[in-house]
Amino acid sequence: MIKVDIPTTIAALDLDEVGSVADINGGSIDLALALHQRFASKIYLICLDAKGQFVDLPKKQVAAYQKKLIAAGVGKSDINVVTKQHQLQSYDVLVSIDSFGSSNNIKSITKLMDKVLHAQSRMVVEVRKGSGSYPFLGNYGGCNSLMIPTNDANGLVVMSIEPKPEPAGEWSNIAKKLAGKDGFFTDCGEHSFLYIPRGETLVVTFDNLDIAMTKRVERRPWGFEFIESENWSMLGVMANGWTWFRDGAVTDEFNRLRDCGFFDQFKRVVFYGASMGGYGAAAYSGAAKGSTVFVISPQSTLDKEIVPWEMRYKKVWSRDFSGEYGDASISSQSSENVHLMYDPYVAPDAGHAARFTGKNVTHWRCPLLGHRLGSSLQQMGILQEIARKSILGELDQLTFYKLLRKRHTFPRYQRELANLALDRNRPELARRVCRFVLAQRKDRFFQKMLARIAND
Repeated sequence: MIKVDIPTTIAALDLDEVGSVADINGGSIDLALALHQRFASKIYLICLDAKGQFVDLPKKQVAAYQKKLIAAGVGKSDINVVTKQHQLQSYDVLVSIDSFGSSNNIKSITKLMDKVLHAQSRMVVEVRKGSGSYPFLGNYGGCNSLMIPTNDANGLVVMSIEPKPEPAGEWSNIAKKLAGKDGFFTDCGEHSFLYIPRGETLVVTFDNLDIAMTKRVERRPWGFEFIESENWSMLGVMANGWTWFRDGAVTDEFNRLRDCGFFDQFKRVVFYGASMGGYGAAAYSGAAKGSTVFVISPQSTLDKEIVPWEMRYKKVWSRDFSGEYGDASISSQSSENVHLMYDPYVAPDAGHAARFTGKNVTHWRCPLLGHRLGSSLQQMGILQEIARKSILGELDQLTFYKLLRKRHTFPRYQRELANLALDRNRPELARRVCRFVLAQRKDRFFQKMLARIAND
């Protein structure tokens, strides 16, 4: 059995929340426990035979698994033993160590994976060289090899689910209605452009079609309601997959819009996006010189020769990040202002942010709010206010950090602060955080952490 480096593996999951972890046959109880302690994850012991069929594991094995977790402070209600198909549900993390992928054929759990993996799931797999696991996992998403399998030792892979391309026809019908008679919808194949005319400010957004169509009830592009409420015009660029908008058709369309004077008709042009969309916004802002860029946790490029430390998105390494819009840190230098928000404790995000060095760049640090910073700010109720002030040129340090103080009562921030204190061997700080939170509300996570600190 491979030895799993817990901190490295948790970092490679690239998840801000892990509500559930499913451990096949109990092969990685230490990882399951670590995820519970860090995220208050519920733990599911999935019991399968070598052919992937449900089975009752030996009672002693199950009892030992439960006993170790309970002794470490996991509540009985957070431990679930799954021995039947109907007990399955979706899991945030599925783990197969010393099991399918190494000891057993991973194809045997195809039905299980199809049932339990959702669009944001991760899978941690011990892989034997020559097992066929890589091409099989590649059908589900991108693989990040934490350890490469050799003839003498197995490897370790973190697989991130990638959405299947959405049927373009349904989005096309929605987009054409949104555009109306005065706007336009341009289908570029893998990407599309939706223009909705309103006021003299144009906001150009970048989004993934899968998220818009399956994760939002209203099925609208990123920022749609906010932009509509401000009566701003909108140009929504949609990607049908995790493409990072690296497509010659996208470049051609931006150049066409630039050359025909489309951007010149607006008093203010803003490029707005997060993560992949943040890359797109910063990169293609070069098509409208003098624009404002507001991006959250963006990548600067995914050219592995330039950012060899960026290992989260290997699937897109085959895309071409050269050309005039290839490196967002360079193409955004023609913008008037670049507002870049990121969590400095997310090392790759901080690395990308450091590459934006132009005089037009303002770095807005948002500690311990994670890569999905936009979601955190939205939950805190301050994203729209920050975005509005950035777009209007009214955001200053005092205003920003006054708004960001709301994180002090935000559960994710509190949890990450306590976890960071423990990671840095500062139990007294973690204890103070726990007591502060518990003085405000009942919270099992902090109750357990406080008990764990007392027992150490």
